[in-house]
Amino acid sequence: MVILQCGWATLFANLLLPVGILIFSSGFFPYKPLLPGLATFNEIDRNATSPVFDKVIFMVVDALRSDFVYSNESGFLFTQSLIREGAALPFTAHASSPTVTMPRLKAMTTGSVPSFLDVILNIAESDTSSTLAYQDTWLAQLKARGDQLVMYGDDTWLKLFPGMFDRADGTTSFFVSDFIEVDRNVTRHVPHELARSDWSAMIMHYLGLDHIGHKSGPKSPFMASKHQEMDAVVNEIYTAMQQKSHLQSTLFVLCGDHGMNDAGNHGGSSAGETSPALLFISPKLQALGAQLQSPIEQLDDLQYYQTVEQADITPTLAGLLGMPIPLNSLGVFIPEFLDMWDSGAQKLHILGRNAQQLLNTIKATFPNSAFDDDTIASSCASGADSGIEGAQCAWAQVQQLRSSNISADEAFSMIGPALMRFSRVAQDVMSSTASNYDVSRLCLGLMVTAIAVLLVSRTVFHECTRSAHTGVFLVFMIIGYGSMMFASSYVEEEQQFWYWIWSGWMFYLHIRFEASRLSSRSTAGSPPARYAALATLGLAISQRFLRRWNQTGQKFAAEPDIARKFFPGHPAVFWGLVILTYVDAGRHLFKSLPSVALLRLSALVLTALAFMFKVNFAAADSPELLIDSFISRAVGTWPDSFSLVWQARLVFGGLACYVLLAFFIQKRSGNARTPSTLFHEALNLFLMMQSRATNIPLFLVFRVQAMILSAMSLEGIQVTVTTLILQYMTFFAFGGSNAISSVDLSSAYNGIGSYSVILVGVLTFVSNWAGPIWWASMSNLLRPQRDSGVHSPAALSTFHIAASLVSVMAACTALRTHLFIWTVFSPKYLYTIAWATANHVAVNMLGGIGLSYLPARK
Repeated sequence: MVILQCGWATLFANLLLPVGILIFSSGFFPYKPLLPGLATFNEIDRNATSPVFDKVIFMVVDALRSDFVYSNESGFLFTQSLIREGAALPFTAHASSPTVTMPRLKAMTTGSVPSFLDVILNIAESDTSSTLAYQDTWLAQLKARGDQLVMYGDDTWLKLFPGMFDRADGTTSFFVSDFIEVDRNVTRHVPHELARSDWSAMIMHYLGLDHIGHKSGPKSPFMASKHQEMDAVVNEIYTAMQQKSHLQSTLFVLCGDHGMNDAGNHGGSSAGETSPALLFISPKLQALGAQLQSPIEQLDDLQYYQTVEQADITPTLAGLLGMPIPLNSLGVFIPEFLDMWDSGAQKLHILGRNAQQLLNTIKATFPNSAFDDDTIASSCASGADSGIEGAQCAWAQVQQLRSSNISADEAFSMIGPALMRFSRVAQDVMSSTASNYDVSRLCLGLMVTAIAVLLVSRTVFHECTRSAHTGVFLVFMIIGYGSMMFASSYVEEEQQFWYWIWSGWMFYLHIRFEASRLSSRSTAGSPPARYAALATLGLAISQRFLRRWNQTGQKFAAEPDIARKFFPGHPAVFWGLVILTYVDAGRHLFKSLPSVALLRLSALVLTALAFMFKVNFAAADSPELLIDSFISRAVGTWPDSFSLVWQARLVFGGLACYVLLAFFIQKRSGNARTPSTLFHEALNLFLMMQSRATNIPLFLVFRVQAMILSAMSLEGIQVTVTTLILQYMTFFAFGGSNAISSVDLSSAYNGIGSYSVILVGVLTFVSNWAGPIWWASMSNLLRPQRDSGVHSPAALSTFHIAASLVSVMAACTALRTHLFIWTVFSPKYLYTIAWATANHVAVNMLGGIGLSYLPARK
């Protein structure tokens, strides 16, 4: 009867969570409506201007941040010489959030603002729903006129443009362990294609620089050589453009799809992530006389030369190649290229065609905003210079100048600036237009998730009444967390909340022990009296280490910390702690196995192999950690003789055998409710495999905390609250945040030789949630086995995550027009989805709390 009264409610609530998420997401991340078909020229447009170039080489270097090309530390020395000679026109391109590859490629090829949903589609490489096959792009315009296109590099292009390329060789973009082969596979095609004249567009997308950033950041020792390698490709292409007759009228575009932050990641809205380099290169550009200094100092935060929008690439290429501007483009022709035409009438026609295309787009988006004379007059009278009224007034000025008596010589100098002003205002209006939210679905998803909260409320209330003070603290924590979701600054610095809440919880545990000591003076040697002060002191010290291990968030991300600042300068201390952590892991794994000599020996061997893998991985991933360290002599030629992939597979295979052994032992014991220590120790070693080397000692800190908590004899509900707080706190201690740019991909390919969306997805999740997974498993070992509230851990955990989902959904709904909706609140919603589905349902429920505490069948 207990299951019928309580268990079904928790189970049903967990089934409602993904339902509510799907409904809310379908209203929050809809595909934006787009104008169908391809833009075409009328007779006037076709004959008004002539194309400047007949071919384009579009070279994307993934994560090519502006300073990588323009600063004094750049290795692009030949490219900088082209800037000084006037053969390259440099810009800093603004890449709006989300700064991941797929939406950035959409922006550069369609000229539009992609949906934030593309962040999810960017990860699912097998997805085809994000195709641009039926959208208007400059590639589609080239294909429509019968030109041939070729592509080499990131296979995201093949997914976006299926059937578009006559020759192609794609490479997966998520194999971040590869710095070299992924680019050599592109470069080997370059000489062959430069010798051919049958193509009009050659796309190249290099990935190695981005992979280096993900592995070890923009200051990596591998960066200099990668700069030089990419610069050599630029040299080879430019030399061919000078020497080969069929390349004389070729425009070479070198750009980054996005940049990277100081940690080497991207996806957010920091200056490093939104400031990629953009260069237009051709000997013809020397006629413009723009011989600029290079290298130069940045004008602002990573802003070099002039800043343009990435969407501006589309109309600029359309004008220079003599094509119609794609229908959904929000780009503005870059005016520095207007002098490529001698006639003022041609220049004016280029700007007028761009302005007319933007006018058509803004009319389709705002059908109730008329651009007739009466409406425009009232708009200008109000003095509006932005928004839809500002666009109406800017267009009025264009029309007024066009209708005035202006000579042909004066037309461009007077009407040109007015057309540019209208285009910029129209671009701002369209770029800032709120997404097409389905509010009814937002409310329905919110309601379904709220029902999940109500379903477990009865069980939670019952458990809280059994331990009133703990219940009050839990409710206070949930309310405080929910309120914080409505403030962007608090969302960005969420780690501070969990550090603060853990301090409050430690104080509560200390008061509880003191009360227990006072009530048991007759038994002064009891554990509460002996361990009270030392326990809370130990937890406080360990919490201080966790807080300083990885500085994260936005405000304090660049502050000195242990992992990135202390360890590289003290390799002996670092490797000493790593060895101590592996010794501790091996000892506990050894003790958890049955007393069979061969089994226990295998535990020592497997731990040693896991340690060697991490040393070799650090040698390839973070060589700065091995410089001047005693451990560097242990590397030798071992990595060359035995690949990292097979080293990882060997360890994973051994750990899998231990997991099977744990289930076998548990089944033979006849007590399915007894958590397996062997399973936890195997999981501990697996999580260490999936963590950055600098985070390995954190598992030793976890062990100390678990020993202290075990000695405190906590009640069931106190264990649940303790491990719940520790899950969130350790997520941030490992370097996580609510920014997409903090996702760690460095261990996503351990043991994998080729891309698999499922395996890479699982390993990526484990890498980023290693701390929460560890404490989810440990909660089963800490919880009293005779706890009568068999459903309370599942119900309490479900209540917390469901209430968190409700808060985040409510914040996203209420603040859907907020300035930071796509840079702060939407990423937080995506992280909450991961917490609710992967961490709560898959780990806490199925992997631990739910299964371990189901009553055995009678």
